[in-house]
Amino acid sequence: MGAFDSYDASSTSTSVSLQDTPSRPRSTSSLSSMDADSPLDTVDKNSRKVDMSDKVDFVDALNTALAAKSKNLGMVDTYGNEFHLPDFTIKQIRDAIPAHCYVRSGLRGLSYVVRDIAFLAAIFTLFHLFLTPENVPSKITRGLLWTVYTFLQGLFATGLWVLAHECGHQSFSPSKTLNDTVGFICHSALLVPYFSWKISHGKHHKSTGHMERDMVFVPKTREQFASKIGYYVHELSELAEETPIATAGTLLGQQLMGWIMYISTNVTGHNSHLRQKEGRGIGKQNGFGGGVNHFNPSSPLYEAKDAKLILASDVGLAVVFGTLLLIGKNFGWANLAVWYFLPYLWVNHWLGKHSLRTDLINSNLAQLPSHIFSIPMASFPTITTMYGTSLAALLRPSIAI
Repeated sequence: MGAFDSYDASSTSTSVSLQDTPSRPRSTSSLSSMDADSPLDTVDKNSRKVDMSDKVDFVDALNTALAAKSKNLGMVDTYGNEFHLPDFTIKQIRDAIPAHCYVRSGLRGLSYVVRDIAFLAAIFTLFHLFLTPENVPSKITRGLLWTVYTFLQGLFATGLWVLAHECGHQSFSPSKTLNDTVGFICHSALLVPYFSWKISHGKHHKSTGHMERDMVFVPKTREQFASKIGYYVHELSELAEETPIATAGTLLGQQLMGWIMYISTNVTGHNSHLRQKEGRGIGKQNGFGGGVNHFNPSSPLYEAKDAKLILASDVGLAVVFGTLLLIGKNFGWANLAVWYFLPYLWVNHWLGKHSLRTDLINSNLAQLPSHIFSIPMASFPTITTMYGTSLAALLRPSIAI
């Protein structure tokens, strides 16, 4: 949306409300003022630090204690369980989070940027200087070691991507100027149109889970599958989805090209562009040549006031592409592919993996129609992606992506 902290609601489909819970008195101010006996009181009133001695899982307590208070509209989730709509507010969620989680530090953020760039430079230097035919005569061994290189570079480049993502959310530091400068440089270096994505991503977080307005993922409805062609396509997909070839093809396309397809064609986002208030969506639709992408200042994803920022993003990409062309021309296209583009595909893989595991494009989570949609209701259910301690430290994952 942040670059990958989260509440685990992977058991969801039972959404919850923060307004009434057993074992604690009602609070009219915030969740942080609850009685100390409450299983949800994980914040010390004086220090506002997380009480790690409290063994009760925060989200499990919410789901268990509050689901009974939600209104049941007769809906079911993808597992057939009753789906309860939450009725808590954004303020209640924010008050439940320890105060130190909101502290932004430009110095700390820059230290992460310097760390990632230093590792990227060090890894490149080591492999370039020592992984030569003189030092490693075997082509197979060199190939395997350069494969390790692409994986390592992909990890640190993804960490850099995530830091730029935080800049887009203005959570990198208290300074908007610093945030946008760092984000623009880091994302452009990774072929991401920083301002274009920042704007559409902000809109995504305002409509996550909305069946008509989500900027990232809108699943097909039963009605859309009702046409004869849609039915046969669906049936064919159902028959082939478990076959190794279909699974491998879908996985490769999704993990390696999903991000590129999204920013180029808005492939998984909503296609209701006629609703664009300035009329910019007339005659435009998702897909190649449809006029809906992250590079066109007249794209219906944006308003007229955003045009300069979209162009600035394009200029950043042009500079990086020009630099890559010079590198390829002077050092060889095969070298450029190994040095840059294969690590770039690893970055796409991690983005795709994370997106599919969280609220971005996961059909196991609630997608809500307009008449019952609200930001708290749609945004609270998420799925935690577990990478392991070491990998998480490199990727710095956050659910807000």
